[in-house]
Amino acid sequence: MKKLLVLAAIMMLLPVSAMAGMTAVSDVDLEGVTGQTGITITMNVTVAADSIAWGDSDGFGTYTTQGWLILSTVSMPAVNLQNVTIDCGSDATTAILQINLGNSNLIQGNLTIGNVLIGTTSSAATQSIGEIRMTSLGVKTGSIQISGH
Repeated sequence: MKKLLVLAAIMMLLPVSAMAGMTAVSDVDLEGVTGQTGITITMNVTVAADSIAWGDSDGFGTYTTQGWLILSTVSMPAVNLQNVTIDCGSDATTAILQINLGNSNLIQGNLTIGNVLIGTTSSAATQSIGEIRMTSLGVKTGSIQISGH
């Protein structure tokens, strides 16, 4: 029991000893402090989907039952974000969020949808209407600014 009480007393003193080296910073000292806000993001993402389906539950016109559009065998290019920065700023009237997309090829490659199908359910699409290919797809550098109005 004594060991438990000693251990509890030591643990109660730990937060106090950790604060012993901290001192308050004066307003004069804070005037000389500068900082930088914002974040930098670097990532490489591969997006994949076996299929993408869109359904209309009530049909249209004389076609009154559901119908589906299914895009299957989908292959998308990788998204490569290098040194993307996000910053906020404001002037007297407007606050701005700015996203700089860095200096790399964000998206580069081919987008392929091997099968474009239509059918009566999302799993029973049997009527092929072809395929879609976008070759040498490229999204390069740029920036986005967002503000309220």
